[in-house]
Amino acid sequence: MEPQRNIVLVINDLKGNGAERVVITLASGFIEAGHRASIICFKRHIELPVTESIPVYIFSEKGFRWIPRRLRGLLTAPWLDRFIKKHTGIPDLVLSNLIPSDRILAYSKLPGVHFIIHSTTRQEIAFNHEHKQNKELLERKRIYLTKPSVCVSKGVEEDLRELLCSWTTPKITTIHNPVDVDKIKSDASETPEDIIPDAILHIGKFNKAKRQDRLIRAYHAIDCPSPLVFIGQGPLVEDAKNLAEQLGIKERVHFMGFRKNPYPYINAARLVVLCSDFEGLSLVLIEAIALGKTAISIDCKSGPKEILPEENLSSEVEEEIGLLKLMKKVYHKPELYKTKLKECFKVKGAVERYLKLIEK
Repeated sequence: MEPQRNIVLVINDLKGNGAERVVITLASGFIEAGHRASIICFKRHIELPVTESIPVYIFSEKGFRWIPRRLRGLLTAPWLDRFIKKHTGIPDLVLSNLIPSDRILAYSKLPGVHFIIHSTTRQEIAFNHEHKQNKELLERKRIYLTKPSVCVSKGVEEDLRELLCSWTTPKITTIHNPVDVDKIKSDASETPEDIIPDAILHIGKFNKAKRQDRLIRAYHAIDCPSPLVFIGQGPLVEDAKNLAEQLGIKERVHFMGFRKNPYPYINAARLVVLCSDFEGLSLVLIEAIALGKTAISIDCKSGPKEILPEENLSSEVEEEIGLLKLMKKVYHKPELYKTKLKECFKVKGAVERYLKLIEK
């Protein structure tokens, strides 16, 4: 019989983006497999539903913000290590998610620390740190040379290897982000009052990388009877609303804001569309497939091609024109473009692959 393992997942908060949902899914999967799992957050922002079986502990890093950033991880790590051991015991595996926790856990002395890399690092920095790319890239390289990494897609792994390009690179492996199919189907059975059936649906944060403007322009050109629905929030939501108004389609485009449970909206949709400049993997495409819905995407450099068949992808080079062509092709016969969920996106397999990291 396999011994019970102690797994700790560390993340900044649980505010509702893809990485945060994955952390909860993995924690549940470890517990269902008979192991212990805990989540450590740096902030008390918990918007997503977390079952009572998953302990969540708050390690407030407010008291360390006075420390210069270049020293903060080094000086905070011993305190975080002690906090984890106090509340969870000595872990067998520590999974660090996103850069706020990576900066600290790079200096951790705990056993089994791995970084989970959720996006293509170089593209993320190019978008979010336009004026200090070299500084940010050097910092990430320094961090990710300290511990082994788990990448959520082959595209992310390729990007990380190119970033590090060192003979001393720690072990890098790919474990695709999983979804809990049974839970998704259960949550999808709810019937919110504001649900809009037969919609073209996009779910994601409104930022530069997600490129909702592409979808709005393509939707304007396709002239179909289905409404366009956006679930999500972010700094560029007003820009998207203004674009819909400028194109004269304001009444047909619906901005729903953040939803703790997006699955009834996916379940009611005609098409789920991804139009990003880059992705790590794209959880929403996997979730749509798990619910038996048709999903299509621009073929950005990482993620969609590992999830969808070629006929469900449009060329990144063609921008809105390619997306428009794909939407026209799929819209009237979406059932022909449904695809099966690959085994690599199921929780049981992901949990087994993570547990194997302990033995290596």
